[in-house]
Amino acid sequence: MEKLFLDLLREIYGAEKYQILLLHLLKKSAASLRLQNMLANHLDATREHIHRLEAIFGMLGKAPEARPSEAVLGIGREAETVIETTEKGSAIRDTALVAAVQKLEHYEISSYGNLARLCRTLEYDDILDILEMTLHEEKEADDMLTVLAENYIRPVL
Repeated sequence: MEKLFLDLLREIYGAEKYQILLLHLLKKSAASLRLQNMLANHLDATREHIHRLEAIFGMLGKAPEARPSEAVLGIGREAETVIETTEKGSAIRDTALVAAVQKLEHYEISSYGNLARLCRTLEYDDILDILEMTLHEEKEADDMLTVLAENYIRPVL
């Protein structure tokens, strides 16, 4: 169980680090000021999540080590395709960007949820508190993206 926990921790750490690059690209590609601001806030949150993960590695007596997440790399490739195939400045592009970011959020929610469950099993109570805080923030970000998509980004059909 400890090895699985560490493997999953390395994977989410890699995913968060990759997201820094991806979120910059998405922010630059978004037309909606609200979406740009949300992505900027998400960048700040992602940096904080990386710091928390590094602290968790330290609590475990391990050096931070990132493992690539094939799922997140795939979402990144999808996002790049959206940018290449949609009109710059369009609500269609922004809608697709929100979808891409929500895919990232759902991956993170699943990852942090699984890590939290393993923490309970391993009785890593201090680490559990950190992971649950991040899990809560990821769920809030997902909810905010839904509100943004439903209320502020409306493609003309």
